[in-house]
Amino acid sequence: METLKKRLPEVVLLWSAASFFVLLLELLLTGHTEELQLVGVVAALAGTIAAIAGLGPPALRRAALVALSLVALAGAAGTLVHWREGAEEKAEYAYEYDEDEVYEEGEGAPPPLAPLGLAGTALLAGLAILARDR
Repeated sequence: METLKKRLPEVVLLWSAASFFVLLLELLLTGHTEELQLVGVVAALAGTIAAIAGLGPPALRRAALVALSLVALAGAAGTLVHWREGAEEKAEYAYEYDEDEVYEEGEGAPPPLAPLGLAGTALLAGLAILARDR
């Protein structure tokens, strides 16, 4: 148990890197690669690299903290974009339903809170970097 307590920041950083990587794969596999959507792809890639960099020496950790801060901001901004697009999508489909009140086929609104995964993972990884022994 002592070893886990001592190495918890490293474990959290590795877990964060894996989480960013899985998110990156998800975005690529779902075709989240057009125009503004690329911000999420780049942020997930940057988060993966930054979390791994957080395992390095102090100078690299500072750079990783800056990168993770930018990833967190991208996640927060993405949440606003998703929220706005979701509201527009609802307004667009408000009158497009059949007799059973089932929405017609379409892309649908983006999940409004999905980008918060980027922000939360970035903040967690940043805290893990700060918790590492100097």
